[in-house]
Amino acid sequence: MVSYNLYGGTPKKTLDLMKHFGEKSVLYVYQNGYEEFKPLFEATGGKVFEGFYGRNILKHLKRLIRIIDQENIDIIQTQFWMGETLGFFLKLFRPKVKVIIAFVGALNSSKLKNIISNQFYKNVDVFIYISKYVEANKLKQFPILFKKNSEIIYNGTAKRKDNGTKVITMKEYSLFDIAGLIDIKNIQILIKAVHILVNQKEKNKVFLYIAGDGPKRLVLEKMIIDFNLENNIFLLGYQTNIGRYIEDCDIFVHPSYAEGFGIAVAEAMRAKKPVIVSNAGALPELIEDQKSGLVINPHSAEEWAEAINKLIEQPDFAKYLAINAEKRANDLFTSEIFCCNYEQLYSQLLNK
Repeated sequence: MVSYNLYGGTPKKTLDLMKHFGEKSVLYVYQNGYEEFKPLFEATGGKVFEGFYGRNILKHLKRLIRIIDQENIDIIQTQFWMGETLGFFLKLFRPKVKVIIAFVGALNSSKLKNIISNQFYKNVDVFIYISKYVEANKLKQFPILFKKNSEIIYNGTAKRKDNGTKVITMKEYSLFDIAGLIDIKNIQILIKAVHILVNQKEKNKVFLYIAGDGPKRLVLEKMIIDFNLENNIFLLGYQTNIGRYIEDCDIFVHPSYAEGFGIAVAEAMRAKKPVIVSNAGALPELIEDQKSGLVINPHSAEEWAEAINKLIEQPDFAKYLAINAEKRANDLFTSEIFCCNYEQLYSQLLNK
């Protein structure tokens, strides 16, 4: 795993798996960062190892081979470019070990990386896709995957709890999203939608809160000022008490146009919140339009404003969507289901 950054989806899922498997799990972290979360991984009973060697593949391999032999490891699961590279070489040195690559996103790589990856993937035992959208994207990029064993395992999440940390008191009517401030999260469309609500629909008491940070923060802050929305939109930065924000919001909004899954959406669904998402990426796999949420054109601020306004003016419909969202998430996107699916996969590999 890259780091202990529990603000991201992959470390959060990894922590769930370690809690499930306890002392049978071993974690290798290859970048130094977010040390404050390390005790949570150690508390699972699994072992935690670190190798902060940058891009020095040889040092990583030497360390990992020693760990594999010392801990009698049978299965290696990895993701991202560095992890895929290490998995390929570890399979060469320890061919009996089963290697799983989990694709956690669908963004395209460079042509050179694609060529190298096609070689890396030849010896991988199983590939995991976190959605049908990611599967279709990866198969298009890497034709070799058509010949490889694979499964779709949707992400899962536990219900977010209020951890007692003080948060900003949300005003009514509150919209909330958890997102990095990067292009694909598409936060600018929400700013435009709030501008429409405030200036065209006389919804002066609509407030948008975004938990997350990233390189587009300054651009978004300027946009908020230009639209004169400083009293309606709040960029909160990284927050530790996400559970409280989800609990207090009225509508969860997530306009990303290239989401590989959308674990924040699943969290809002489990909290019984009405949800509005983009008709893009994997999000339509989570939300059934007009039944468990609303699915909207990611590039139309007018449609986002209309959808938000509809849920404000039709509270019974919003409640109907929220109830169905919770049921759907409990049926498909819990951490228990997620971990059991992986346990079944591991058992199958070991039996082979």
